[in-house]
Parts: sequence; C-alpha cells; structure tokens
Amino acid sequence: MLVGLGATAHAAVSDGIVFQIGLAVAVVAALLAAWAFLPRRFPVLEVERLRQANLTASEAETRLELLDTQIVMVKEAATLVRHKGWRVRAAVGSLATAAALVVAGILTPIGGRLHAGRIHSR
Repeated sequence: MLVGLGATAHAAVSDGIVFQIGLAVAVVAALLAAWAFLPRRFPVLEVERLRQANLTASEAETRLELLDTQIVMVKEAATLVRHKGWRVRAAVGSLATAAALVVAGILTPIGGRLHAGRIHSR
C-alpha cells in the first residue's frame, strides 16, 4: 500500500478513478481494522453480587445459578468473538481489494509505455 500511496505524487496515477477508489477502500479497511481491535466489554462473573444473592440459598440452588451464569457468559463471549472475527475478515478483504485496485490504478496509466524509453539493440 505504501507504494500505491507514494504513487499519488504522479498525476497520471492519482487522477485515475480506479486508484482513487482503491485509496478509499484502503481507508475503509483501516477503519474496519481499528473497529475490530477496539476493546470490548467482556463478560465477567460478578462474584460479590452472586454471593449476596445466594447467602441464604441452598448449595444446589447456588451451583445451578452459577452454572446458568457461566452459560450466559460463554454465549456472550462467543458472540463477541464471532463479531470481532467478522470485522477482521472484512478488514482483510477490504485491504486485499484496495491493494488490487491501487495496483490496477497504477498500471492502467502506464499501459504499453513500460519500455518506451529503452533502446533495444541486437
């Protein structure tokens, strides 16, 4: 991507619509990546609340409530991880798309002029 960003100095490249779309997609990829790695509130066991709620409960009731709480925590954590995974996959896909568009945007203006300045002698 740095090569593509450096190519923005060349007017023939940076004025191309494919290149500009590639840069926009790169910005989207960066935002998705940042969103994916932002800290989330992870479910934790609130031991003090559990203790206060079960001071007079039987051991069996307390164990059942503890198990139910752990099940809810695991489901919430699984949902968080699944969403984070989707955001990471979207960021990587966007980055790959951006790279392809930037390369296409760089190569399109060059066209057949890759060897225009060279003299071929035999």
